[in-house]
Amino acid sequence: MKTPIILILATLFLNLNLNGQTRTIVGRVISEDLEPLPMLDIENSDNILLGKTDMNGRFKISIPQETDSLLFRYIGMEWTDIKLTNICDTVEIIMMHYVRHHARSSRKIDRHRKKRFDNLSNLHADAVKKGLFNHDQICYLRAFEEYKPSLDKINKELKEKIRANKHDFKNLNIGDTVKIPFGLESSEKKINTYYTPCLICTEEDYNYVIEGEIINKHRSKLTIEVKVTKMKPYASLEYRGKTLNVGTDFKYKMKYFEVIIEK
Repeated sequence: MKTPIILILATLFLNLNLNGQTRTIVGRVISEDLEPLPMLDIENSDNILLGKTDMNGRFKISIPQETDSLLFRYIGMEWTDIKLTNICDTVEIIMMHYVRHHARSSRKIDRHRKKRFDNLSNLHADAVKKGLFNHDQICYLRAFEEYKPSLDKINKELKEKIRANKHDFKNLNIGDTVKIPFGLESSEKKINTYYTPCLICTEEDYNYVIEGEIINKHRSKLTIEVKVTKMKPYASLEYRGKTLNVGTDFKYKMKYFEVIIEK
């Protein structure tokens, strides 16, 4: 009777020991410009922070043996998701810049991104020659992820927003009172246009609201000219290089931005 019990205990101990094992991953993260990315976040698939890069973009992290993927996040860069392999424990990453594209279809954007993605292997070789990376071999898996699905969703929401704003613009008349929502910068003395995808919003949904009277309308980009009638608690604020206060007027484009209309 003792032998089976000993075997069972040994098996349980072995499983616990394996489950408790960790793996050390080392490496470096740089940009397409071959510049180190300091203080970059390294996470697992559950978005739990595992560590950060140092000021030279280097890192060393310990992860559970069963962890098979890592996510690298950095401001101004596209998030990079990789699958680890059992070949090696050195991960050297080149992150792609997040680039804003104007007047391009989602397909064209992805074609441009794919060309940059395909060039990463050449950049890796350049990084090895410059002494930034230590290994010629890329020992992880990294797939190209299209922006198209998410961009198509954003474009659909934007078209709905424009249709709603066209309807509002058409029904506005000179002399009507409107409320223009803005975002405030940290100084609270400078305002920026504040875009939101919501179609029905109230003053509470915004940082700040200026009330004004429509003095003119222009169909181009659904522009209205507004004379400020209320802007408490501030006596004046800066907007696109112009100082706004009660009595001044400014142009506001409704094509993408919200206007609160109270009937």
